[in-house]
Amino acid sequence: MHSTGGLLVSVTDFGWGSIGKLRLILDELPGLDLLMDSASNTAALAAQVLGGRHRFTHALGVRAGAALVINDPVSADRIARSGTPVVYVDSLPYLWTTASEVPAAVVTYCAQRPPEGALSPSSPVLRRAGVRWVEAIVPPPRHRPGGAGVVVSVGGLHSHLAGGACDAYLRAVVMPLVEELAGAGRRVSAVCGNLPHWARTELAAMLPGTGHVGPCSAYEFESVLLRADALFTSPGSTTILQAASLRLPTVLLPPQNLSQILNAEIFGTSGDSVVTWPRLVIDRSLVEELRPDGEDAVLGYVYRQITERSHHPDVQSILKQRWQALAACAGVLPDGLSPHLQKLGPGGARQVADIIRQTMIETA
Repeated sequence: MHSTGGLLVSVTDFGWGSIGKLRLILDELPGLDLLMDSASNTAALAAQVLGGRHRFTHALGVRAGAALVINDPVSADRIARSGTPVVYVDSLPYLWTTASEVPAAVVTYCAQRPPEGALSPSSPVLRRAGVRWVEAIVPPPRHRPGGAGVVVSVGGLHSHLAGGACDAYLRAVVMPLVEELAGAGRRVSAVCGNLPHWARTELAAMLPGTGHVGPCSAYEFESVLLRADALFTSPGSTTILQAASLRLPTVLLPPQNLSQILNAEIFGTSGDSVVTWPRLVIDRSLVEELRPDGEDAVLGYVYRQITERSHHPDVQSILKQRWQALAACAGVLPDGLSPHLQKLGPGGARQVADIIRQTMIETA
């Protein structure tokens, strides 16, 4: 691609899903000068998750011909109002309930198309003119050889409101799950995610000889999934769609936040392979009551409940029974993902990249 400008990039500081989308789009744009938004606090995290495949320039004189912003409406409007045309990617259009949660000033609004019926008629995304609906932003289709065993994934494990909920989630969900899998003789080939040191230490002791425990780059994670026979994952949409594209049998763990509550309902099936929190932890009706006030209102409730209630003996007893039943499954685990995900298509990264190319040509 020939252009005198670079591409300015900015992603939300929430989990790792947006950075996963970023790397897939950048894979379709080789050779660009990339500039990290100077106001973004995700530069170091992006470098870690992107695994060094994409290099960001700090060279003087390289200007931004366009910007790619993912799931961060405040940054999108700020950059757009500075004069740089913004291509915005919304991977969770069904999540938003208030106008402040979507940008107002971007050149092109790309929304990842969810399954039919996932968006409320009152969604601020549906009220926008000219939304460009794109297919799932996932790696190109590849054959999955499998053979390595079970993978457990918990993603980025962070947000600005999480507090102690991340450690509580690991103690209540991940550690008991891994203990049951190991006790049942299941081969756990990797536990992936932004795990704190204490969790990596304890998991390494539970799983001697396991190939990977802790953070991995987006490319390493793709390789891990290609070798997997089954996946236990918190229901982040990026991982769900990637697993679906590989037809990887998947169990959805209890959600960490609002988007994951909705993801499990939109992308999952009913049955034992979708594990929800008991009502003692998350009251789904209360979540719905809070949603009109925006995502942060719900997150405050969810994180507080996970921190304070997830270790209740009744909750632990219910989850233990679920882990025991799943660990005891003979052969291939039942898949907790909806077969309708295959209808979403795998071409979203290429479609967004084409829009960025055209935007940069028009502004060169």
